[in-house]
This record gives sequence, structure tokens and C-alpha cells, in this order.
Amino acid sequence: MESMRGRAFLLLSCFMLSLLAPFSPLASNARAEDAKVCCEATQVDLFLLGDVDLQLSPFADLLSETSTSASFETSITSSAQVGDWSLESAWPGTVPESTWTVELGYTVSDAGGAQLNMSATVTIGGSSFTAFLGVDQQFVPQGSGTITIDVPVEEVQVSGTSEIAVSVNARTITFTVPSGGPKVEFFWGGEEHPSALTAVLPLIDLTLDEPLIEGDMVYFAVRIESPFGMESLVFSKGISLQVNGIEQTEDPTEVLDGEAILVIWTWDGAAGGQETVSVSVSYELQDGLILTGSTSFDIETFDGSGDGGGYYPLNEPLRTNGKGSPLDVYMSMELESDGGELLLGQTTILTIEGEMAFWIRWGLDHLGDESIPLSTVLKNFDGGNINDEQRGSRVIENAELSQFENYMDSYYITFFQFGLGLESDEIIGDLSKAQSFAITLDLMGEDRVRNAPLKLRIDSLTPIAESTNYRILNSAFMTSQPSPLWSSYDLFITIKTTAMSSFSSIEVKETDQIELNYLRFPWGESATLSASGLTQSVDFTIDADAPSKSILFTPIGLTAAMTLILAGGLFIAFRMVSNRSKYPLMIEMILVPMVFLLHFFAFEAVYILGSSGGIVFIWWATAVISPRTTASSTDSKPKPQLVVENFPTIACPECQTSNPVTSDLRPIRIQCAGCDRIIKIVA
Repeated sequence: MESMRGRAFLLLSCFMLSLLAPFSPLASNARAEDAKVCCEATQVDLFLLGDVDLQLSPFADLLSETSTSASFETSITSSAQVGDWSLESAWPGTVPESTWTVELGYTVSDAGGAQLNMSATVTIGGSSFTAFLGVDQQFVPQGSGTITIDVPVEEVQVSGTSEIAVSVNARTITFTVPSGGPKVEFFWGGEEHPSALTAVLPLIDLTLDEPLIEGDMVYFAVRIESPFGMESLVFSKGISLQVNGIEQTEDPTEVLDGEAILVIWTWDGAAGGQETVSVSVSYELQDGLILTGSTSFDIETFDGSGDGGGYYPLNEPLRTNGKGSPLDVYMSMELESDGGELLLGQTTILTIEGEMAFWIRWGLDHLGDESIPLSTVLKNFDGGNINDEQRGSRVIENAELSQFENYMDSYYITFFQFGLGLESDEIIGDLSKAQSFAITLDLMGEDRVRNAPLKLRIDSLTPIAESTNYRILNSAFMTSQPSPLWSSYDLFITIKTTAMSSFSSIEVKETDQIELNYLRFPWGESATLSASGLTQSVDFTIDADAPSKSILFTPIGLTAAMTLILAGGLFIAFRMVSNRSKYPLMIEMILVPMVFLLHFFAFEAVYILGSSGGIVFIWWATAVISPRTTASSTDSKPKPQLVVENFPTIACPECQTSNPVTSDLRPIRIQCAGCDRIIKIVA
């Protein structure tokens, strides 16, 4: 019955697809049936998780950084529960007779050891099985370790409503050689203490659906069914498909089909005509647990009639395969002063790839579609004037692109938050305060609905407050997602200001993975910030200290003020050393390039102006203490007298030093060699 329903569903899908795409070749099915290829009961580690709500899960990615614990600080003589963990529903099948094992981490402190009497009870549907800690493990010394309880389990039939649970109890605990406050503590749920129940039970079904054929393209789908829903795709280690022994490397398409997940690969290696192909799937549920299965299909393909667009799902595709899509974030900012206010022009370009790009393209082709169930974020889009021929055509028409861009003017907050998993206010700013903004979508030359990148561009012009901290970007722009929509992202930001505006300072906090280059010129400031391979776990903030249009803080004003301070201070300093040694002052002029470097590397204005003033103070202090170049009139040591035999001399009336008169010109002034007095001779 299940097989007949699957064939009917795929035939109906092909018929609907041919109606939606009349110009495409009609898709056909292979002459085959769905084949369940895996799995019966499998040995698996079910990790003990949770603090209040205790659960069992096969996914190690759900272990937290810190462990949960239950402790006993005194000896106990009656039973006390350590924990009771459960898997809400099992997968239908047979649990074979086997031994299940409980491993639980512990630590004994402030005692020589502890004597433990522990029990574990496994519940499978309506059956319960209990076992006790082995005699050889009942004494545990001081320190840390792991206790192991083996529980024999009989064959049990389980249904989709059967509960799987394990309860661990401490029946008695006795401390030996206690000192102070003895304690034994049991741990689970953390990366350091991955306590687990090793069980043998059915957990998952893998089915290779009969292939869907469209011309020379063949689409192979793996159906994943389990009690874990999306977690089976998100937290598993990976899934791969081989056709005729060759692994398919292109990214598959993921679609939610009721409670099952379909993972679809496109195969273009058909020889043409009728042939038999072998298909195998490999699914790694957890480290070391790889589930595999294979089958063969008889198919018939037709040469050259496939359009190469890839699989086109009739239902909305998943936005994530559990690992997330690549994202490239480019931001360009320009600050200017206009009419007495600061205006920030910002362009943000998001380059989107992978499953997210395919989901957006598919959604554009289904704007306003009321014939199929859509997620809320797509269902709320207004279809506008898009007609039924354009909708679901596998090609994104200009009308669909225009309708998307127009509707985003009022819908961008919802689309960013619930569609892209991004906070619009954090990454593109509060557009409600913008003087103008525009949102455009660039399909990058590919208008088909296929897994191809696209660019979402947001341009805005927004007034910002002066002299208050401005948040350029922080890591909170990417919302926390248990099923990550984005695997990693690259970040590149360029920032410029005019000569009459300034960000004052730009600072990256909380991480060293973002490289900042920030420079200031008289005609404006320039900054670039870049990082690659960032993930949701990287926290950061990028802040501008105090955007300003004040003349003393703008690049041209700061340059002028700094130059005037240094030039004026240097001029006064040289006047102060007119009769003193100038060498110390000239050596200290090396400080001038240092101030210009502070300006060039965009240090805050207060440091630059303060440094300029400090250097002037140093120059003036140096001028005051510089030694004189000539002796003063108060020197006690007389200067030597100059004796010239061939010239007449005249005695200085002040110091009686004889001074030669070397010229016949009258009147004449000569300087006394002894006291520097000026002597005037008129005859």
C-alpha cells in the first residue's frame, strides 16, 4: 500500500509539473518501484541529554558545553533516582534480544572512595528490564571515571507510539574514609561527559524512491523517515548517493514531504534509451554508525530534452540541509554633512548560495500561489499581477522579480527575520528612519529555478545622530538557529567620509578575526574591515565612537588645527633660541612626523590635538634651557685684546680696550672687542 501511494504521488507530481511547465518536456517515471533499503534494528548510542526535560538522542551535536549532574553528599540507605531519560516515540519494528548498556560518568571527592549499589531500568513500550551494577564496579576510588550497567533485553515489538526510556537509581551509597564533605556526582549531557545508553533498536528507514525522469535528466530521491524529524538531516554526519558506483558530488535538493525528508540528486550520466542503473545510499547517523542500502532501477531516457535546470520540487524546498548555506556580506558606507545634519549612505549586498538561494528562486516562482501549502513567510507575499502561466514555470519572469522588489518595501523585516534568519535592523539599519531606500534582487544572469547564487542589494540614505555611539554591525545580525540556515559567512566592509564629516574612531570588539584598516586624509577618512569563514559562534561588535561634523573633528579641520599648532609653536620656539643653540630644537623636530602618523592612522582627535600641544610644550621647554651662543657682559673673564700694528686704535671709554680703526670713513661705528659696546667715531 505504501508503495502504491508513493507511485501515485509521483505520477500526480509529473502530471502537475507538465501543466505548470507546458513548454518543458513531460517528466516520466522509471519502470521501477520504491525500494526500502535500510534499516532493521541497529546498535546506536543514545546520549543522555537535558537538565529538567531529560531525553535520549543519537546526535552528539546536541551535547552542551557544560554537563548536567546529580550529586549525593551523604551516604544513602534507600533508593534515590539519578535520572530518567526517554525517547518519546520509537520507530516501528522489532527490538531483538540483546544487551543494552548504560554508561554514566562520575566523580568522587573528599573521600577515599565510595561503595555504590546502582540499578538501571530500560522501558520499551509496555516492557521493562532491570539490571544492577556489577560487583567488580561497586567500589569506585576518589577521582573521576565511568560506571557501566549491562541490561539484558528480550525481543519486543514496538510501534510508532512506543516509548523508549532508561532510569538510573542509586539504591545505596557508602563513603569510605570520608574527609570534610564527601560527595559523589554523576554527569551527563556535556561534551566532557557524553554519557549514553547503547541500544539495539530500529531508528530509521531509508527508501530509494522510484526515479523521476525528464528527458535525459534522472532525479534520484532518498526518503528519510524517523522519529527525529528534521534532526535526522540537521544533526546527522552526512548523506551521499552513488549511481553505478560513482558518487554524486553536486548539492542535492531537500524537501519536506509530510513527516519524511526527501533528498534529491540530479543525474545526467544516462546513456540514452533503456538501461539498468544501480543506486546506493550511505547515511552517517553518528560517528562510526553508517547506514547503507542499494537497489537497481530500470530507466528509459531521451536524448537532449532535459533543460539542465535540475530538480524542480512541487512542494516548498527546505532552506537548509542541516549544515547551512554560504553567505557573503558586503557593506559600503559613506558619511557626509549636508544641511547641518549627518547623512549615512549605505549599500549592503548579500551574496546567497546553496539551499537558501534555491529556496528564494523557488519562492519567486510561486508568489501568491494558493494551490500548494507554503511556509508563512512565502504565503504572505502578495502575488500582484502574476498570472498562472508565469507562476510555477521554472523560470523567474520580470513580473515576478518586480513584484518581489516592490513588496519588499513593506515586507523586508518579516522576510529577513523569518525567511533569511537575519535581523534587518542590525545588518541594513532601521529603514523606517531612512530618507530613501531601495531593495533589488540580482539573479546574476541565471533566471531559472535552480541551485545558483543570487545577490540581494539594499541601498539607503539615513540621518544619524551626532556625537553618539553608532553601531556599524554586530554578530547579532544573524539570529540563533538550531537548524543553521548559514554555514559560514565572509564579511567585507568599506567606509568613507567627506572632508567635513568624521566617524571619530572605529573599533572592533570581542574578536580578533576581523581585520581593520582605518586611515585619515585631509579630504576624508577611509576604512576597510574584512573577515572570512565566520560562524554563528563568533561574537563581535563594530562601533563608531562619535560621528561628527564639528570642524575640530573633521579631517580637513583636524589637519588645519594640527598644522597651525605645530607651525605656530615652532615659530615661537625658534624666536626663543635666537641667541641660543638651535641644535636641541632641530633634533626634536623628529616629533612632527609622529603627530602626522597619528593623524594618518586615524587616532582620535583628542589624542592628535593633545600630542600637538605636548610637542609644542617640549619645544618651548627645550628653547628655555638651551645654552647661549655668546658670552654676556657680566662674564668675569675678560676677552683678549686685539693688537693691530698697521691700523690706528681707539680706547673704549667703558672698558679701556684698544680697538683698531680699519677704515678712513667718517662717521663710523665699531664694536668694542672687550665689552661689545658700540663706539662712534665722527672725526
